[in-house]
Amino acid sequence: MEKKVRQYIEQFKDSMQDCGHTDASIKKQNIDFVMKISRIIEMNPGVKKGQSRFVAEKALLMAAGLDMSAVEQKNILYAGLMIQIGKILLPDNLLLKPFFSMTDVEKYHYLGHAVDVDILLKGLTQFEAATILIRHQYERYNGQGFPDNLVGQNIPLGARILSVVSDYVAYLDGTMTGRPMFTDVALSQIMIRKESYYDPDIVEIFANVLKGATIEELKEAIAKAKLVSIATERWKKGLLMNTRNHSNRAAQIVEVSLQQLKLGMKVSSIHFGIEPYIRDCIVDQSIIDSVFEFKKKNRVNPIIKIFLTTG
Repeated sequence: MEKKVRQYIEQFKDSMQDCGHTDASIKKQNIDFVMKISRIIEMNPGVKKGQSRFVAEKALLMAAGLDMSAVEQKNILYAGLMIQIGKILLPDNLLLKPFFSMTDVEKYHYLGHAVDVDILLKGLTQFEAATILIRHQYERYNGQGFPDNLVGQNIPLGARILSVVSDYVAYLDGTMTGRPMFTDVALSQIMIRKESYYDPDIVEIFANVLKGATIEELKEAIAKAKLVSIATERWKKGLLMNTRNHSNRAAQIVEVSLQQLKLGMKVSSIHFGIEPYIRDCIVDQSIIDSVFEFKKKNRVNPIIKIFLTTG
């Protein structure tokens, strides 16, 4: 299998050196290449048919929902289809062994397939960005991943997306634990590892994808999640500010309109319903912007209460 893949890659390199290619023909050649590579990989024992296509399709949908550029989406598509290419260099007995039952040495050897993509696709500059995403598919959000121990947002966004989708497939088909799982159980394995293994925002987006959300619905869900995230950070800052300034507790609290909310005001609370949206913070422009945005998207007027104090 390795020989067959290497021969096809060399043939592809030779074909790309021919003159007279148009942009359209180059794009077609590239996608034909990754599609064929994906099919060849799935001939290997331990690599189930359709896995790479599933990963590519779901990852591409998430990328579109996140408004990633056309180039970034193309790279995610390429990376998803070729995500298992390095497995052609692994022995069959390792590919057929569930990850949980591998020794530490075997796990390190297995994870190395993500790095081996650099060797296999060396010289194909059009796939360099996709190669980076494949390389970092096993990075963990907490920095305890492979191969470079990248942390949080330092992990390429495309790799964070691929990590969630490909691990979900591994739980689903039993590659991870040795036994297949139902979809809800497989998703639960991903959910309980968000913030440790996975970007929590990406996990939530993926959960929406599995529910059948359209690209527009994903964009709306992502926009709401950003507002909640902003509000949460402001609330946390407000709690910190409040512990340093207990005098606010004794100050008079008055209700104001959104139009009356000004920079520097000390907020007691802003509600869009029962639960507080923001509490105990000093107003800056990002707070004003986020409250206006939340009102616009949800068509709900906020209830704003401030501390009436000059201290």
